[in-house]
Parts: sequence; structure tokens; C-alpha cells
Amino acid sequence: MKHIGLVGLGFIGKAHLDVYQHIENCQVTAICTRNKVEDVDIIQSFNGSFVTDYEYLLNSKEIDIIDICVPTFLHEDYIIKAARAGKHIICEKPLTLTPESADRIMDEVHKNGVKLFVGHVLRFWPEYKAIKSLSETDKLKDIEIVHAKRLGQIPTWSDWFLHPEKSGGALFDLHLHDIDFVHYLVGEVESVYAVGNQNKYGAWDHVMTTLIFKNKSKGFVEASQRMPIGYPFTMSLRAQSAQGTLDFNLTAGENIENIEKGTKQFIYYNHEGKSAVTFEKSDAFQNELSYFINCLDKNQENTIIPLKDVLYTIQLLKNIEEALESGKQVYM
Repeated sequence: MKHIGLVGLGFIGKAHLDVYQHIENCQVTAICTRNKVEDVDIIQSFNGSFVTDYEYLLNSKEIDIIDICVPTFLHEDYIIKAARAGKHIICEKPLTLTPESADRIMDEVHKNGVKLFVGHVLRFWPEYKAIKSLSETDKLKDIEIVHAKRLGQIPTWSDWFLHPEKSGGALFDLHLHDIDFVHYLVGEVESVYAVGNQNKYGAWDHVMTTLIFKNKSKGFVEASQRMPIGYPFTMSLRAQSAQGTLDFNLTAGENIENIEKGTKQFIYYNHEGKSAVTFEKSDAFQNELSYFINCLDKNQENTIIPLKDVLYTIQLLKNIEEALESGKQVYM
């Protein structure tokens, strides 16, 4: 049984807490939040401690894992303190906002012999797991072109998302999902070119990126947090190969909170016609957190989101940021 200290009880913190209640080999022992907990369901269902001091989690001999669901700009400090306390770490994406910060984090994690897991949840999303699996078969191998998009409004549960130095804007908070996944799907990138718009604070809140992969495949990825009120949260991916084309589209209510109410299309096309793609339905966050806990429980290597991929995605995003600022193609 792994005992978890959960830090942060915003949208993602609550999602993680709910998932842990459905995983048998772990339990949340304490929740650290500076805000008064007023959610009646959490108060009634949670049997652990509510604390306001992060040091309590670090000093607790009972806690094995720190799950960090605080704003991005706090990640480095919280991770380093957890590593020095000898705790294993689960951190919501993005890990951090610069390669230099990532290097400092990695140094402390390796120095203190703890494990770090970063929540690139799209790799655990049922439909995206199916896309990855199909790309490893004769139906979709050798992808030539991939399109992906993720459109919505700025998250409403906190204003720190507006500020580039705190969230990285839509570039790091939203674009990351698809940039990471297309790298996972197609391979390493040779160059990027990007255009976009910034909010009044300078955060890139609408980004359109063209990627040229080392195998000469091409990717076109769009992300937005500036869609108007009423515009449905939308995510899609189309992968085209000589064998066929896979097309996934999901349109939901506003923002990701209402994603289960969305309409979905998931179809494979080839010379024989079209067919609906079947996949095992499951909860992406439960897939992700169950995997992380099992890796720790069984001392297994994390092969789905290795830390080298996390670092690579951060560098990709920084190169996209350079392309946005310079108006030029940037090589990896």
C-alpha cells in the first residue's frame, strides 16, 4: 500500500483525489491546501488529514509519494523539496517552463534516488492509446501527415493561467498535449515553425505549429485558449498513411469539465471503405495514476512517459516559442 500526500485541491487535484479512491494499492493520507475545503463530498468521503503546511507532508514518515497539483510556476520548488525529503513524486504537466529548470529538477531527483512521474495524460487517453496501437500495425504504419487540435476557453478556476511566467500560456498548458503526443506517435522532430496570438499579458494563447519530423513526415498542430464563450471544447487528431487514414474528433461542452457530454467520431478509412474504431473505454486519469502507482509498487520502469520524453517535449515547446517570437523556422 502506497501512501500519498496530495498537494493542491483545484480542478486537477480533485480529479486525482477521485481517481485514487478507485485504486486498491494506494490511499491519500493527507491533502495540503491553503484554501478552506468547502466541498461537502470531499469532506464526507476523505478519511485523511487536511493540512496547510507542505512541510507536514515532507516530514511525515507515513507518506511515500507526493502528488503535486499546484500551479506550474511552483513545480520546481515543490519537486526539489519532495526529492530532498526522499519522497517519490507525481507531478501534473507541464513539469516546468524551461530546460534549465528541468535540469535542476532532474539533478535533485537523481541525486536523491527518488522516482518522478509527469502527467502527460494524453498517452493514457483511451482513444489516443488506440491511435498509438494502430500506428504500430499495418493499418497505419509509416504516418506521413498528422493533424491535431485542441480548442477551448481559458480555464476559469484560477487567473494564473493568464500569465506567461506562471503557466506558459496555451503553449505549455494546452499545446503540450498534442505536441507531446505527435512526437510519441511519429518520432523525433527536425524543425518547427509556428504562428499565433498573445493575450494582454504576453502569453501565447493561440498557437499553430508546423513540424517536420526526422523521417520527413509532417505535423500540423493547433491549440487555443481564446475561443469565445459558448464555443465547445474541441480536440481532434487525423493521421494519414499510405495504408489508410484515422480520424478522431470530439466536441464537448465548454472546457474539459463537461467532456463526457461531448459528441465523438472515431473512424478508420482505407481503400475498402470506412469502419468505426473500437477501443476499451476507461478513465484516462485512472489509467495514468494506476500505472504510476504500479511502477512504484512493483519497482518497474516507466516506459510510457520516460523522463527523456518529458525533457524532449519541454525543448520542443521552447523551440516553438522561439519560432513564434522570431517568425523563423527553428531546428532541433
